[in-house]
Amino acid sequence: MIILNYILATSLVLLSVVKTTGLFIQSDHSLGQLQEKFTKTTREMISSPKGNISLTAALLTALLSILLLFYITKMKTEYSEARYRKESYICMGYLNNETDKYVKEMAVFNGALRTAFAAKATVVAGVSGEVIWKGLKLARDLRHFNYIRKIFKNKFCHFPETQSYLKNTPFKITKIFNLETSVDGTSIVREKQWTYSFYKNPIGIRLRKSFCLNSSFRVKNAFFPDLTYESKEISGADLLNSKCSYGP
Repeated sequence: MIILNYILATSLVLLSVVKTTGLFIQSDHSLGQLQEKFTKTTREMISSPKGNISLTAALLTALLSILLLFYITKMKTEYSEARYRKESYICMGYLNNETDKYVKEMAVFNGALRTAFAAKATVVAGVSGEVIWKGLKLARDLRHFNYIRKIFKNKFCHFPETQSYLKNTPFKITKIFNLETSVDGTSIVREKQWTYSFYKNPIGIRLRKSFCLNSSFRVKNAFFPDLTYESKEISGADLLNSKCSYGP
């Protein structure tokens, strides 16, 4: 009886050990699955925001780059427009100033030439009046061609921007820019009132920011010009209705 009870007790112990071991194995397996699932979920949670952050950063970088490029282009255009305006006014100011000096000096030559022509038959200090007259004509012509040269090309602007000044000179000229003169050699005023137009080709700027400059000149006569002139700006919106010279 004692032996039977011992065997029964031993069997129960062994059965409990086996059962407990199976439970431990099953629990360990479930725990491993749970750990693997947790690890996978955690990795997904970690990796997904990284991808979103990278995409967002890329989009922000692209947007900032586009904005930066836009403002750089805008500033470059505005700088070109400011330079366009500055160069236009400097050029017209130079041309008008040179024309003003030219007309006044030519008037002085006219007075001297008329006087010398009237005294061609006389001799002054051993020099005949005719020699003096011819010398004055030569000096006047040199002054005239120097004016043409400055209008054609200078450090501020050059042809074709200056073509209005070359086509409508204050005094009458031939096709090769020689002066047309009276019998006494004096220069002949083309008209008592004339207008110059200056238009610089709008390269690198917005067309609506371009403009034309007009200068209106008035003289009394070829000997006492009493020259006056005024200038005005015609905006890009009104260019089609203006008489501005558009260049080539």
